[in-house]
Amino acid sequence: MGMSREMLYEGPDISYHNGSVNIKKVRDAGCRRVGIRAGYGRGNVDQKYVVNALACYNLDVGIMLYWFSYAYSTAMAAAEADYAVSQAAKYWKRCPIAYDCEYDTINYARKNGVNITKQLATDMAIAFLKRVQDAGYIPVLYTNKDYLQNYFDINRIASELGTIYLWYARYTSSLPAAEEDAADIWQYTSTGKIPGVSGNVDMNRFYTDFSGQD
Repeated sequence: MGMSREMLYEGPDISYHNGSVNIKKVRDAGCRRVGIRAGYGRGNVDQKYVVNALACYNLDVGIMLYWFSYAYSTAMAAAEADYAVSQAAKYWKRCPIAYDCEYDTINYARKNGVNITKQLATDMAIAFLKRVQDAGYIPVLYTNKDYLQNYFDINRIASELGTIYLWYARYTSSLPAAEEDAADIWQYTSTGKIPGVSGNVDMNRFYTDFSGQD
């Protein structure tokens, strides 16, 4: 593409770890979409999910849900997608749902005797995201540079799903053009400050507008 993409809007992503968040203040600070952890692992709903989701729903703030994965098989990943969808469906018929597989996921699998290879990580992402897509939600993959190189075969994921949105974590002041082109959402810091959230918060720049698709 060679031209830098236009940032459409910003917003935080939040979970139980952020304590009580005042979504109205977040919205009034200009944030049009908020990432919310729906839960993690085997059906564990984030302790602040309902209050955060309800506030966004009532204040008409766009959302992106994510599920922190502790899966180490495709069956476990598909089950996590079902948990995420069932939480989403309480409030939204359609919204982005992200598969969040991180170093904790890899370490947890190792403790359970499973080495998550690139093939397995890719298979699990496909299992989760296909389930999300089949339920009518928008599939988003949370990733970073290391994971794109070593864990996710993005071409295979894209061809299986037909479309895939990338939520790309890299804490830097600007992205190289190729990375910016690839990112639909850029998580650019974990130490953001925003009205309505006490302490540090992850902040995201949205390059893709999901509002027509929710």
